[in-house]
Amino acid sequence: MRYLLLLVLCYSCNTAATNNKQDSSIVDGAKELLPVQPAPTPVVNPQAEQIKAQDTTFEDGSIPSSWQNAGFDDPAGFKEFLLSFKDWVKKDQVDSITAYIRFPLKNYKTPEAFRKAYPKVFDDSLKNVVETQRLDRIWRNYQGAMIGSGQIWFNALPEGYRIIAINK
Repeated sequence: MRYLLLLVLCYSCNTAATNNKQDSSIVDGAKELLPVQPAPTPVVNPQAEQIKAQDTTFEDGSIPSSWQNAGFDDPAGFKEFLLSFKDWVKKDQVDSITAYIRFPLKNYKTPEAFRKAYPKVFDDSLKNVVETQRLDRIWRNYQGAMIGSGQIWFNALPEGYRIIAINK
C-alpha cells in the first residue's frame, strides 16, 4: 500500500503542464504588436544645463552673494547675455563688445580708445578666461558679477547689462 501511495504521489508531482503552442503564439503576437525598442538618448544642451544649474555654492565651498544683492533681477537673462558675449569675444566682434561697455573705463576713456586697444586687451589669456567661464560659476557681490578672477566685471544697469571694468 505504501508503494502504491508513493507511486501515485510521484506520478502526480511529475505531471507538469506541457508547453502549449497557443500560449507561445500569444507571446509572439504581442512582441509584433509592441516591439521593444531602446529609449531615445535625451539631447543635452550643456549651456542650458549651466543656466539652470544651482549656483549658490561652488565646488570649493565658496558662496557668492545672491543675484539680487549683486543687482541682477534676471540671472538666466544675464547668463544668456554672457553666451552672446562669449561668442563676440571668440569672433573678435569688437563693435558688439564695445556697445556693452559703460565708458569711461579705468584705462579706456572712450569707445575709440578701447577699439584701438582691443587686440592687446583681449589677448589669448583673456579670451581663454571668457571661453572657459562656466555660466553656473559666476562670482558676484554688491559690486556686480565677475568672470574669471575679476578680469571682467558686469552690472545690470537701466540700459541693460554692461561691462563696468576690465582688469588687465
